[in-house]
Amino acid sequence: MSSRAFMAYDIENQIADTDGKVAGKVYEKEISISSAEIKLLVSAPKKLVDAPGPGKVIEFMSAMLFLDYTAPIYTTNTSITVQTITGNKALSGAVTGTIFLHLGADTYAVMAPLGTAAGVVTDVNEGLELVASGIPAAGNSTMKIKIFYRILDFN
Repeated sequence: MSSRAFMAYDIENQIADTDGKVAGKVYEKEISISSAEIKLLVSAPKKLVDAPGPGKVIEFMSAMLFLDYTAPIYTTNTSITVQTITGNKALSGAVTGTIFLHLGADTYAVMAPLGTAAGVVTDVNEGLELVASGIPAAGNSTMKIKIFYRILDFN
């Protein structure tokens, strides 16, 4: 008789695809972003995930943003997006400042992947980064992002 104490749970070995093989491991990574880094996101995007290696592709699944509010609020109309580092291809929908950076309270926002109808194409051996479309100014809050992704190996 087996005991629950001896059972090991490993998600990558529990989810089978249609051929009965594993569907792949989902990675989670948490990154802290300082106020100074937030203000530079338009010119110096924040690296989230390193390139996985030749013949491998990162599948962006989602991200959760957390703004740890400290006065004053950020000004300027700013949207943030997850994109590939070298190819600058957007992989997430934009989170606008009016629903995230411009709020005067601790705030959470979900970054969902762009749908296939949008024609999302990613790059082989590309890392992921967080980028802004405008320059956040006058703010003092920090941010954390939890990103969820898979690495697909086509070798």
